[in-house]
Amino acid sequence: MNRKPSYRYVGTPDPMSEKEVYSCEKYMKKNRHAMIKAGRYMVDVPALLALFHLDCWNCRAVHRETCCEGGQPYAVEEWQIPLLEKQVPAIAARLQTAGERENWERYGVWDRGQLPGTIRMRHGNCLFYQENNGRFGCAIHAYAEEAGHDVLPLKPFSCQLYPLDLIDTGQEILLTAVTKETSSFSRWGTDYLEQFYCANRERRMLAAHIDENWFALDGYRPAYEWNVPMLRYFLQEEADTVLERLRERSHMTTVSM
Repeated sequence: MNRKPSYRYVGTPDPMSEKEVYSCEKYMKKNRHAMIKAGRYMVDVPALLALFHLDCWNCRAVHRETCCEGGQPYAVEEWQIPLLEKQVPAIAARLQTAGERENWERYGVWDRGQLPGTIRMRHGNCLFYQENNGRFGCAIHAYAEEAGHDVLPLKPFSCQLYPLDLIDTGQEILLTAVTKETSSFSRWGTDYLEQFYCANRERRMLAAHIDENWFALDGYRPAYEWNVPMLRYFLQEEADTVLERLRERSHMTTVSM
């Protein structure tokens, strides 16, 4: 009896549903001709050329809440847990209030009722969503930058990945981005496309009521351009070739518009 390959989101133990796996299989069969093979990776060129504007510092100015609020991030993989735990005391020391520091010391950072590596919530948000120098954002990211640490092994992988997505099929790894066509199986779902300007240029064009400098229309760029360092990390020696192909396709698309 043939067993179906095991599909999973790279960087987290959180599972894909059967429906998501089915949708991903269908999508890959239909669109494989437009993808680039790079080692174990299948690079989804059309999705990686979709336009985004990660104007994150202005997100709260135009939306009720940011993607760091109102829920838990995807759990981290087992290897990342001790790396993060080692830095938690230093991150906690930078918190704004003694009460917040005491809460971390008393309850820790993990949600023991969920999958191992799941960060607990506080006030309805990710625990690490904190104020730093008058701005709210990721306390892990702020600490890494201030202390001169590499953010990649510390910050939850999924939090660094958007708008890209990585799905391990058991045979190869799909490197894609969230679009209308991939949202049925992407870890990002449909919320970003439906609710946030960063993923929907057409919606932003209709929003004449907000400052033109927030999520400015001329700031939208292909998905892959927002995370080139991570792409290089994934693709290794294949990176230059793949990025050049993406640039060529992006230029062709721009010229034909």
